[in-house]
Amino acid sequence: MKEFRDLISDNLNEANILLCGVPFDENASVGKGAKLAPQVLRELSYDLPAFTKEGFSLEKTKIYDFGDFFVKKENFFELENHFDKFFNAKEEAFSLILGGDHSISIFSERSFYKRAIKHNKIPVIIHLDAHPDICDVYDGSKYSHACTNFRSLEYGYKDENMVLACIRGFEKQEVEFLKNHTKIDVFKAKDIQLLGAKNFVNLMKNKFLDEKYEIYLSYDIDANDPAYAPGTGTPEAFGLTSLTILEIVTGLIKELNVKALDIVEVAPPLDVNNITSWLALKTIYEVFYTLQNKNI
Repeated sequence: MKEFRDLISDNLNEANILLCGVPFDENASVGKGAKLAPQVLRELSYDLPAFTKEGFSLEKTKIYDFGDFFVKKENFFELENHFDKFFNAKEEAFSLILGGDHSISIFSERSFYKRAIKHNKIPVIIHLDAHPDICDVYDGSKYSHACTNFRSLEYGYKDENMVLACIRGFEKQEVEFLKNHTKIDVFKAKDIQLLGAKNFVNLMKNKFLDEKYEIYLSYDIDANDPAYAPGTGTPEAFGLTSLTILEIVTGLIKELNVKALDIVEVAPPLDVNNITSWLALKTIYEVFYTLQNKNI
């Protein structure tokens, strides 16, 4: 059997999914281990049949795997060059990135921004996370995983094109920043619980249902309650169920022009029986089916 069963293709021309991993967690502030997620997710994929939870085949999915982008903290900026090549390799394909801590998204979102602007599109970030990740400096670093969204705004993303959802853990500087940046939509975990996943997706449709937008969906596994995703570096209580998060992720991809997805902060050494890794992998398979139904 193969990695991702028979979904991997050696032919870039026939691929509709571009995949890469970034085994990096040196900018994580609490628990480490996310650097092992790309390896573990690929290993687990050997044992996961290419079907959805409802028994639908994923045979139309063709993945071209670029492998892993290896960097150290001292050459962290090299990620931008890797992502520039990745996002431009086949622009009509869907891009899937396996982290790694959330700081890797600084450079994937930067490359995504450049490509969107090149095509006269408006780049959007929808950030699913227990935390806003909108600190300017954290632990003495501007490139902490807590600084991802601040760096993206600094690079050029507009406040009105950033959405933070599933939030329930704030730093003081983030609270102050968001008070002064009211065009950034913030949906706390409690808001999503009251709205429901479907209504949240409909709100995003009302805002971004236009081909002029290209959307980067950044999914930190700690958006889930730790009961569903214990294997992460900064677990945050009072989160959402895995089914709610799945409905959000697949709903956004189904309804909007989502062109890229990252899944970050899965930390296998902190996990229990690979619960969190299996959650990430099963979510990826549901994403594949959602994309199949959009005729990728």
